[in-house]
Amino acid sequence: MGTDDLFHKKRIRRERAFDRLRKIRASHDVVLIICEGEKTEPNYFKGLRSILHLNKENIVIHDRRSGSDPLSLVNSAEEEYLKELRRDPEKQGYDHVFVVFDKDTHGTYNDALQKMAGLSKKYKGKFKAIVSVPCFEFWLLLHFEYTSRQYGASGNNSPCDNVIRDLRAYIPGYAKGSADVFETTYPRVDEAIKNAERLEKGQEEADTDNPSTKVHRLVEYLQSLKDKNEESV
Repeated sequence: MGTDDLFHKKRIRRERAFDRLRKIRASHDVVLIICEGEKTEPNYFKGLRSILHLNKENIVIHDRRSGSDPLSLVNSAEEEYLKELRRDPEKQGYDHVFVVFDKDTHGTYNDALQKMAGLSKKYKGKFKAIVSVPCFEFWLLLHFEYTSRQYGASGNNSPCDNVIRDLRAYIPGYAKGSADVFETTYPRVDEAIKNAERLEKGQEEADTDNPSTKVHRLVEYLQSLKDKNEESV
């Protein structure tokens, strides 16, 4: 077989694979979720995607790609968005890009929020920051209790360390990267959403973000996609 023939067959396979992907994605939102954590957050959203029977071709989940600080994460999100746009210009890229990150002790948190606001304006509202203060584990804690107590550093513990301390009252031995955190918490997700919404309203009135989380917004959005998919069957 000549080199030209081999190249031609590979090109045809790539085109067919891309056509299959486009058919899978057709008529449904195509979403990118980029997470700060390497395991906890990606595992959580992959578990959510699975239990809601959402297609992994439509709900694309990445962990951190280059750097773990919020601004690096936002930069990676824009790079991934532009890459997808170049790959499929007819689709005009992802319908939504969610960037999941924490405040905790990150020095680039405010810069990341500012850039996300600029990207949202530039790309017509497609970019959305899903932030937690001090960290993602606060969202997990809301599955078990409502609290508005502020979290700060104490001794050698960061604000997030102190959230994890409280979370261990409900999930003994919890550590970042725990594989079963989604299965442990999701049966109580309705309670978590109710607590997050109540807290969000109260913190807006108090003009503070400590503590707070927007993870419930992403969870509810993904749940809405499940409902839309069922209606289209």
